[in-house]
Amino acid sequence: MYKRDFDRLQKDFKSYLFWGDEPYFVEKYATTIADRLCPKEQRLSLYFEEYDFRLAKEYLGQSSLFGDTNLLLLRHDKALPKKELDVLLELCQKNPNSYLVYMLPNNEGKKIASLFNPKKDAVEVRFFKATLPEAKAELMQYAKSLELSIDPFAIEHLLALLEGDLLLAKKELEKLSTLQESIGPKEIDRLVFPLNPLNLERLYIAIIQKEPLSELFQKILEEEQNEMKILLGFQNFLRQLFLFSSYIRLHGQVDSKEILGYKLPPKIEAQRVQLAIKIKAYPQIFLELQECEYQLKTAQSIDKETLLFSCLIKIQGYL
Repeated sequence: MYKRDFDRLQKDFKSYLFWGDEPYFVEKYATTIADRLCPKEQRLSLYFEEYDFRLAKEYLGQSSLFGDTNLLLLRHDKALPKKELDVLLELCQKNPNSYLVYMLPNNEGKKIASLFNPKKDAVEVRFFKATLPEAKAELMQYAKSLELSIDPFAIEHLLALLEGDLLLAKKELEKLSTLQESIGPKEIDRLVFPLNPLNLERLYIAIIQKEPLSELFQKILEEEQNEMKILLGFQNFLRQLFLFSSYIRLHGQVDSKEILGYKLPPKIEAQRVQLAIKIKAYPQIFLELQECEYQLKTAQSIDKETLLFSCLIKIQGYL
C-alpha cells in the first residue's frame, strides 16, 4: 500500500509495517500510530540488535486484567524471519490488547510486506523518497509547530545542505527553534553543518586513528573538489564525538538517542564511543580547525589543498 492510500483509510489495524526509501515518513507514521495506541512509558521498544523473539512473543502473548495495551514497537535495518513475524502477527490478532508497529526504513520490506495483510488484521505501507515540494511542506509544517520563523528559501537551502535528509533537517529545526530568532539562508549557512557522505567519514576516522592520509585525501579531494566542505564536515563530525565524550563523562554510559535525538545502529554507536574517548585535546583541535577555516576563507593566492592537508596532519599530532 502507498502513503496516499493509507491516508484515506478510516480504520485501525492490529499490526503495521512501515517501510521504504524515506526514513522520515517511516518514523513519522510509526510514531503517530504508536502514540495513538499507547503511552511511551507503557510500550516495549526494541531497536536493531535489541530485538529478541522470545521476549517479543512473551510480551504480545500476555493478557491484562486491567485492559492495558501491549504495544511492541520494532525498528530494524533487516527484515526479520517470516516464521517469527507470523507468530507475532497471530498473537496480535488473537490478543485484543496487543499491537505491533514495525519500522523498516529501507527496501528490505519487500521480503515481508505480503505477511501484513487484511486477513491478519495488518497493513503494510511503503514510502518513497520525498519530492522537494513534499519535503518543504513537511518541514514548514514542523517549523510552525515549533513556532520557528523560517522562510521557504531557508528550508530549501537546509534540504540542499543536508542532501534531502528529512530526519536530519527536522533535528536541525529543533535546534534552530531554541534561538528564538527568524531564520533565513544566511543563518542556515552559519549554524548548520553539511551532511558527511560516507567517503568523508572514512577520511575523518582515518585522521583520528592516525592512519596514513595522503592517498585517501587525494582520492576524496578529486571526488569532492571542495576543501571547505571537507573541513566543515570534519568539524561537524568532531562536534558529534565531543557530545558523546561529554555524555559519557557525565553519565558513565552512552545513549545515542539522548545525545543526537535518534538511535544509531549498535555498531555505529560503538564506533562513535571508541573514537570519542580516544580524543583528549578537543579544545586544541577545534582551535586548529577554526584557524584553518579562517585561512581558507580569507587568504589570497593560497594553495588550499596543501593548507588543509597540513592542518589535518597537525591535528593528528594532537591525538
